[in-house]
Amino acid sequence: MLDQKLEERDYQREAVEKVLQQFANGKKSVMLESPVGSGKTIMGLMIIRELQQRFPQLKVSWTASRKHILQQVEAINARWFQCPLNTVSVFASNPPAADLVVLDEAHHEATQSCLDFYEKSGNPLTLGLTATPLRTDRMRLAFETNVSCGNIAYFIQRSVLSPFYSYKLKDWHIPQVAKVFCENPEMWGKTIAFFSRISECFEFQELLRNEGIICEVVTGSSNKDAQLEAFINGDVQVVANVSVLTEGFDLPELQSVFIRDASRLPTIQMAGRGLRKAAGKTHCKIVQSSDSAYAVEKIAEPRESFRYRNGKWLSCSGNTQAVIATCETTMAMLEKRKVEMPLYLKTSGRHFKWVTLKRSAM
Repeated sequence: MLDQKLEERDYQREAVEKVLQQFANGKKSVMLESPVGSGKTIMGLMIIRELQQRFPQLKVSWTASRKHILQQVEAINARWFQCPLNTVSVFASNPPAADLVVLDEAHHEATQSCLDFYEKSGNPLTLGLTATPLRTDRMRLAFETNVSCGNIAYFIQRSVLSPFYSYKLKDWHIPQVAKVFCENPEMWGKTIAFFSRISECFEFQELLRNEGIICEVVTGSSNKDAQLEAFINGDVQVVANVSVLTEGFDLPELQSVFIRDASRLPTIQMAGRGLRKAAGKTHCKIVQSSDSAYAVEKIAEPRESFRYRNGKWLSCSGNTQAVIATCETTMAMLEKRKVEMPLYLKTSGRHFKWVTLKRSAM
């Protein structure tokens, strides 16, 4: 029986019905596109539940490339759905036969491992789930049709996702990034930082450690479960990584995300880590270089925007108290000053004369 605490939202039910209709219309592969935090796993399990109610013998495999994603699916299914299904790594050498394969993080669908998985499982139906239906290598995804739930801006406007503040650095040098964080660690709170290379992660960790701030570097070979548990419990303030945490890691209490320079897909994935809502969370802080190829402002409009200049964060929003106070002070100073400005005026022909005009400096 479905736990009454589970909230099935209107947009989720609408998306589920659209996917079911596509299968009923004869489509063999459908991709459900929905942003981080909108409940893709819930919707996927809702679809499985409906299909198995209609076809009780339907065999389902849920596959993903990362173990922790499958563990999350197992936990949600056990708590609220109890759908008969197998959770299987996409790299499994002998996956079970299936009538329906649910491919989590479906933008990986063009990889050879996915194609091998389909061939071995023999599934006639495929459901893809993704927040980012695009690939950095521009390979075409082979789904017959797409059902979209809305974008990040849509869900922020409807208070499903958290609003964010945008913080821009002039450039993305590791000492500068570390300096900005260490100047006010309380401001940033629980933070994920993304860098381009593992060596940069360790350099960042060492600079923070010199200031007494605990930072873990999460890699493909590190003890990720223990590191993230310490992070969630508050024993570690910052985790640094390259791309291990771009997918499948969900921590609504996350307060800040430091994003390396990147193109559209990884930027959306990295920013999305901080956009889940949590009790008491008013916004997420997203820090990025002004030189990044894809600004977070292209994802959604930030509630506030700031630029780092001369050791201070200056508001670019035009409606903060700091800006108002600065304008009022400047106006008061100008009122006290009078400037005599010589104006070079043409009177007639080739004859000119100077005219002095007293006016305010503004």
